[in-house]
Amino acid sequence: MQHAWGDEETLCGLVEDQIELYLHLFDREDASACPTCRQQAVAAPTQPCGQERLHDRVLAAAAGPRREELLDALRRGAEIKLWINGPAASLAKHYAELDRIVEGSPALIAALSVNGSVGLAKVEHGPWQFIVVLPDHGPPLIARATADR
Repeated sequence: MQHAWGDEETLCGLVEDQIELYLHLFDREDASACPTCRQQAVAAPTQPCGQERLHDRVLAAAAGPRREELLDALRRGAEIKLWINGPAASLAKHYAELDRIVEGSPALIAALSVNGSVGLAKVEHGPWQFIVVLPDHGPPLIARATADR
């Protein structure tokens, strides 16, 4: 029987010592789903997915075609290839791939030239990748780069 795992036990109350734990998405429609876990999963509040969380952050970016295209891509479920936080200089050096940026490079480089930590997200959409810098204070900055292929 499949059970849905909560923070420290299944939704029906079984602890880890009572089950064999395999992590995967719980399918409440599966015939092998525990009826109590199924009911609890239906009643549980939902958590926003990565696309929804990033979408809400990108809304604060300066208006323009890149922002609107990225918001549309996130609404359509575009894949977030990377979303990390860390020292801006380290993210610029190891993850931003500045040489692939074709639009928005100066502002993005400036956002990554600060002392301190920032967030960095990469979103694949068609032939493009959006690179988003998410500073702790201030609006996100969006650049467009060629996609990983």
